[in-house]
Amino acid sequence: MTTVDLAALRRDIASLSEQNTLAAHRSAFDFGDDAIDRVFRDGLQRGAVHEIFADESGDAGAATGFVIALALRASSDQSPILWVEEDFTAQEHGFPYAPGLQNIGLDPQRLIIVRCTSPQDVLKAASDSLGIRGTGAVIIAPWGNPKCLDLTASRKLLLTAQQTDVPAFLLRLGASPGENAAVTRWLIRATSSQSSGANAPGHPVFDVTLIRNRQGMTGHWTLQWESNVHVFKQVEPVSGAVVSTPAYRPPQTRKSWAQPY
Repeated sequence: MTTVDLAALRRDIASLSEQNTLAAHRSAFDFGDDAIDRVFRDGLQRGAVHEIFADESGDAGAATGFVIALALRASSDQSPILWVEEDFTAQEHGFPYAPGLQNIGLDPQRLIIVRCTSPQDVLKAASDSLGIRGTGAVIIAPWGNPKCLDLTASRKLLLTAQQTDVPAFLLRLGASPGENAAVTRWLIRATSSQSSGANAPGHPVFDVTLIRNRQGMTGHWTLQWESNVHVFKQVEPVSGAVVSTPAYRPPQTRKSWAQPY
């Protein structure tokens, strides 16, 4: 014979009802281009964890630009964007540069940078930031593959993001993919932009591969980010070699840049 605690059962049912209500009100965002938006029938979940990798060390700048573009698509015009990073990441790849942020469409006044000395502090600050309703987006940038960023930790970030409908973008530099709760996972490579005329630089262009999508299909695109209107547009890749962005530290002094995917 089994004894049922009716009070506990009512609490469980109420909790499930609340979760379903939150899920029903969870919002989404898109890329602004049909070619990639059709992969996400209901849009890309806003209250979720999305993970972005650079293919190689020279692609770190492209991956960072792609993350900023996603954060701009996911957030309202004036909402703050929090950038929580490990200090070693900044040492390896430099600091956000205000004119560069403006060129990609982000008003530096919207950006709040939180720099931490350890990956544990990064996750703690990220979780606290995700818990603030009204935050436009949280960019989380630990270095490498810290042990603390495991399945349990990523589930906690996902749960907090779902509860507040604040997007979390995990920028994984110097890292290789592992098991976690990210809803999507992206691999970014630098690629050539198309000149806007008279040999002037064009809009940023990213070689984008969606390698995990818990909502459905994966795919590969060459996307141009039109920073003046905050819209992605699929373009044909420009032929020719791409020069990698040099890091200011010699390769032999950096931590390993692990792959594969």
